[in-house]
Amino acid sequence: MYLRRVCRLASVGRVSRRSLDSSRGMRHRVLGDEEPQVDESESVLASATTLDPGPPVNLAGLIREKIERRESFCSYELFPTKCHGVYQGRRGRRRDACRFFRDTQICEPLFYALTWHEGWATGEERFPSLKSAEVFPRNTLLHCTAKGLKKTDAEMILTRALELGIANIFALQGDSGSDDGDFDHASDLVKFIRERYGQQFSICVAGYPEMHPHSPSKELDIFYLKAKVDAGADFILTQFFFESQLFIKFVNDCREVGISVPIIPGIYPFTDVKLLGKMIEICHTNIPDWIQEELRHIEDDDEAVRKFGIDLSVKLIKEIRESAHFCGYHVYTLNRSFSAIEVHRQLNTQHEIDQLVASNS
Repeated sequence: MYLRRVCRLASVGRVSRRSLDSSRGMRHRVLGDEEPQVDESESVLASATTLDPGPPVNLAGLIREKIERRESFCSYELFPTKCHGVYQGRRGRRRDACRFFRDTQICEPLFYALTWHEGWATGEERFPSLKSAEVFPRNTLLHCTAKGLKKTDAEMILTRALELGIANIFALQGDSGSDDGDFDHASDLVKFIRERYGQQFSICVAGYPEMHPHSPSKELDIFYLKAKVDAGADFILTQFFFESQLFIKFVNDCREVGISVPIIPGIYPFTDVKLLGKMIEICHTNIPDWIQEELRHIEDDDEAVRKFGIDLSVKLIKEIRESAHFCGYHVYTLNRSFSAIEVHRQLNTQHEIDQLVASNS
């Protein structure tokens, strides 16, 4: 019932939708400004003493290598949390330290994306994502939102990222209500990074297979995306979607206008109808009628919903993999490792079966 109500609200037109070109707007505000309920069996639990950060990682180079070798890869998005125990563990719970990173090692993710958040404090501590980044590995893609950001703050953020060994930035417009910043658009932030730091950073930008909600047309949406790439972006991560043809057409449209950088599909393996409804309400991603109908029959069965969301994600990835546009996939985890691991397990199992069939044919 909740999902159908939200889907009706989401179809009321694009002009009233919030900007999606931000880390908070895309995922972090899934439960408003409240902290999501932490499932300790699936949440991120990191400790600076247990992570071996290693040397800086250039994601643009790694992605290019994967594509040249025709190797698939995965990556995971997480968000910062006010609950310090989530990152540093609790007394008597040291076995949970680094749980997300440890549990997902079997998937060998190419990188982790850490979303951006402001507003928990004032002064130097107003950027909690930087604090969270201290316990993240160096193959981290740090989100940074442009709107409301001063150049002095941007320099501080980027300098601190380099100090932490993080050399990868996801430049987003953001949805700050402040007009007091030095950047109007994500492309302005991309240009600033390139002018000040040269090639020290790999830069990612956002793409929208269903069109950015504030764009007047798909053609202009692609035009604005090309402006971000022309300003110096190395690769694109997309908003999540539920029809593979949306992504495939989006990639084709990008290639037609000269966007040649890698485009990585965003995948959301939902496991809860209410959370899915909130994500739709925020992101205004379209849910096909057949998915709504299926969920209507199982929405009171938690296990069935979880299985359906994961199976759908696997189906999307397989369909994209069969196209000429697949290089990897990016999972929006909401700080939960189970669905990400299960998607990887199913894909790997099927890949092994396909290889066995091919070798015996």
